[in-house]
Amino acid sequence: MSHGRHDWEAHRRRARLFHSIHRRRHHHLHHGPRRLYKRVLLHGVMLLVLEVVAVGLVMFAMGHPPGWRRQMEKGSRYLADRCVELLDEPAALSRELSRMREDFGVELTLYGRDGALLASNVMPAVPPLAEEELALLSKSAAIVPGYRQRVVAPLVGDGTPVGYAVIRYFYAQPDPTRVAAIIAAVFAALVLASIPLAASIVAPLERLTQAARKLGSGDLSARSGLARRDEVGELATAFDEMAARLQALVLREKELLADVSHELRTPLARIRVALEMAAEGDAERAQAYLAEIGVDLAELERLVADVLAAARLDLAMGQAGDGATPLRRSPVQSAVLVERAAERFRSAHPSRPLEVQLEEPLPLVEADPEMLRRVIDNLLDNAQKYSDHLPITLAARNAEEGLVVEVRDRGIGIDPADQERLFTPFFRTDKSRARGTGGVGLGLALARRIVEAHGGRIGVTSAPGQGTTVRFNVPANAA
Repeated sequence: MSHGRHDWEAHRRRARLFHSIHRRRHHHLHHGPRRLYKRVLLHGVMLLVLEVVAVGLVMFAMGHPPGWRRQMEKGSRYLADRCVELLDEPAALSRELSRMREDFGVELTLYGRDGALLASNVMPAVPPLAEEELALLSKSAAIVPGYRQRVVAPLVGDGTPVGYAVIRYFYAQPDPTRVAAIIAAVFAALVLASIPLAASIVAPLERLTQAARKLGSGDLSARSGLARRDEVGELATAFDEMAARLQALVLREKELLADVSHELRTPLARIRVALEMAAEGDAERAQAYLAEIGVDLAELERLVADVLAAARLDLAMGQAGDGATPLRRSPVQSAVLVERAAERFRSAHPSRPLEVQLEEPLPLVEADPEMLRRVIDNLLDNAQKYSDHLPITLAARNAEEGLVVEVRDRGIGIDPADQERLFTPFFRTDKSRARGTGGVGLGLALARRIVEAHGGRIGVTSAPGQGTTVRFNVPANAA
């Protein structure tokens, strides 16, 4: 019983762990872009705060000219002395206070020695001094520290202090409420302006994320479909191009697998039929079928060797940055390479005329001799298949691009529409002839991979009924 309870508790813990992971993953998938949205908005807010601080520092640094404190105290002393002259004339004093407000931009209030209000040009009056601030009256004029700056100056008549004046330069200290309102308005404007900016960044990223998830789940047709002329648009274009290349690559791999399966099926079927015939006990027929089995096995061996060589070359080209390569390079004498290829062809096809043209001196190349031998053999084999019994020319010369080799025939030629697909694996221009001659359509595709792995190029010049010329080059110092 306790053992079952233990299993049940373990199952519940695993279930809670699974649901916790699922919730975190769901939150990450569906709220990740929103975090970016919030970061953009917060970034705008931070910019606003920094701008406000910077503006405040600049205003503080530039708001007061050099010696402003002494000038303010001196001006306040003048205003206080002017008011003392009119203390006995209330009407004249009132007019003078009004003129001071209009002309000098000051708020001024007069107080007696006992703190009684004598006169003011602003309502409510500028607050009087606190008891701890009365010590400032010993000076001719002083600035009262505080949130709103005030200047106090004693009122002296006939050498006797009669009170003091409290002056506030309201234009020098802006209203905090008004400043706060301006900052709030700027803040709101910045937030509203940041919303479309954040949306313009987050929305395409969400589309890219959805397309990437679809592509990762196996939907190779997934595309972002974004058409923008900015960095996000460049990212979307690069993603779509990558997805298209990936889809084409997977499609080619599937086609290659289907073609290889098809090519393997035919010789295997012939081998099975030959074995069944041989099993019937007729010695002569068995001997004939054994010869056919040998031909089919040779075809299978060549097919498998070509497929493996093409796969290794494709892998090496994809890992070029890691220095991987299936080539075994060594110094190769071009003349010896071409002459031995001609000897092999004449030995295999003694009835076919082959003309060899070598323009001495041929360069020394750093290459894989076995791979280059396969290229020349494949080109000569194709030429003899599609040119009946007409002569074939094998030419080699030294050029700026290194060793240049040409194989020319006078056969049926190639249609222009087929030349673009000529180097596609398992593509045959004349399928009715290909089966009879044993070709499977890998020779030219493999030749192209080998030549490009050596740093060279291969091309075809052909016209129907006028023959075909296949030309490739290998750099004299291939890298």
